[in-house]
Amino acid sequence: MKFCNFLLRVDGTREASMDDFQQVLKVGLRTYKPDRQKYLYSIETDIIEGRYFWMACDYDDAVRFRDYVINKETGEKEPNPRSKEQIEPRQQFFACYDCNTHFLYLNDLTRRSFLQQYLSDTLQKDFQINNIYTSVDEFCSKIKTIRGFQYTQVDNLFGRSSDLFAQVGNIWGQDLPSKIQLKVAYGDIPVHGGGRQIIDVFSRHKGEFENVVIIGSDDAGVEHTFDFSSVLKHLVISPVKDENEHFDPTEVRNLLLRELR
Repeated sequence: MKFCNFLLRVDGTREASMDDFQQVLKVGLRTYKPDRQKYLYSIETDIIEGRYFWMACDYDDAVRFRDYVINKETGEKEPNPRSKEQIEPRQQFFACYDCNTHFLYLNDLTRRSFLQQYLSDTLQKDFQINNIYTSVDEFCSKIKTIRGFQYTQVDNLFGRSSDLFAQVGNIWGQDLPSKIQLKVAYGDIPVHGGGRQIIDVFSRHKGEFENVVIIGSDDAGVEHTFDFSSVLKHLVISPVKDENEHFDPTEVRNLLLRELR
């Protein structure tokens, strides 16, 4: 079983936090069917070590039904012993969010839209799961325009050369701040018509910034982000299926957390 990591952002401005997931545990539904989707999910969630949000889901098609089953020993058709209101959750999905590294790990990227919608509906906030790109070149090849940047400017040897810190300190009559979090919107600059040059400027001045995130959009207007601090990871674990071809969620969780630690 392979887990891939993603970025998880809230309202387009920040990374998901432990406070968000504590609220998910408090108010989240245990049975959930997203609007305009056919799958019904049975959901178990937990917070482990005050660091990891864990989710295990059993799910299946809540619409498709046949009024008969086939006896595998006799080959005969028999009346289906379950009703249309009863769903047999034969499929599984697992997710884990590391609140220290701010990475989301999924074992099935096709369940991405479900998780995004579940979190958004549960907390009434806009959760977005974004790909992690291995390089700026790869990111630029997938997007059409640059919408802006999010970054933290730090008061260090490099950032102090800017008068931004002095201006902010003087506005409020306070001591100079150690960090300033900024979001800069450009209004969709074509990536190959000026946007790439702006990215290169950030690349050359990395020492002045922390948590630099590029925000872009593709041909369909879908937003993508590139985080300079991100690392693409594929974590492979080997849980054993039971006699019914299902994984034990506890075993999956323990094996994954062993890798994450």
